[in-house]
Amino acid sequence: MSRTFLLTLGLLLGLGALLANGVATAGDPVFCANYANDAEKSVQLAKHLKCGFQGPRWIKEKSAHMAWCILVDPNLAHSESDARAAELKQCTCTWYADHTMVQIAMNIANKCGFSGLRWLESKQAHYDWCFNMNPPFSAMDNEIDIRKKMLNGC
Repeated sequence: MSRTFLLTLGLLLGLGALLANGVATAGDPVFCANYANDAEKSVQLAKHLKCGFQGPRWIKEKSAHMAWCILVDPNLAHSESDARAAELKQCTCTWYADHTMVQIAMNIANKCGFSGLRWLESKQAHYDWCFNMNPPFSAMDNEIDIRKKMLNGC
């Protein structure tokens, strides 16, 4: 049996013992399934963006996130989800701003002459756009693709 399976089984058995003694209340299984799915997606995106996060919040085993959620107070699970989202947002916006600045440097180096907000020479402005507007990842990826196509035609 896998280590993750044994860990999950142990956590669930421990939860059962606590519930039987009236010591704890179980988390909502539907909420916890959504929590674990969101955690898994966040971990995958963080890995793709090379955020470098470590610790229990960023483990890749979905079953461990589910087991933890079942064991804790729902407010704690909500707080953990919010904290993960905040860290991921900062990393995502840094990733976007970094990629944008590389493309802006290529625009300048190749004397392409592109201008406007898309080509603004301010890493902070691009980070702030991402952070404040909170666009979906696909919108940021699209902006990068647009710049890439423009640079390829330069």
